[in-house]
Amino acid sequence: MNLKNTYLPENKNDFVPNIYYKNKAIQRAKFVMSSRASGGCVSTTRELMSFLKAFFGGVLFNISIFDELSLCNKLQTSMMPICYGSGYMRIPLTGITSFFMGKGELMGHSGSAGSFAFYYPTKNLFIVGDLNQMENAALPIKLPMQIAIKSAIRRF
Repeated sequence: MNLKNTYLPENKNDFVPNIYYKNKAIQRAKFVMSSRASGGCVSTTRELMSFLKAFFGGVLFNISIFDELSLCNKLQTSMMPICYGSGYMRIPLTGITSFFMGKGELMGHSGSAGSFAFYYPTKNLFIVGDLNQMENAALPIKLPMQIAIKSAIRRF
């Protein structure tokens, strides 16, 4: 995919950006290097967008697999309305969590430090970003939900 700025840090010389809790910078190079598949990847939002489009656009594998991987488990109550299965989150945008204004669902993932990458099939909308902030753990979920809901309400 020609991702030149996406990598798994392997040693202390590999760049790992700081994250923040409020105004306090948190250095986490050793943690990221030990995390690998569960959050140890460093990337840019541009390359994250490229990956997200390839993942949900059929570049990496046949997208008909999403129909076969429909098993999605609800997470604990504090994580509502997120469901998780097959390595990605599904967030329904119908019902009370969207004040009955949303349609469809978001598909993708968020990170512990504020990064997020979601696809909204209803509008063929890709949403990526990084808040680089751990103060509000729910914000990387709420922000993409708000963007998707507003796009569903508006007529583009």
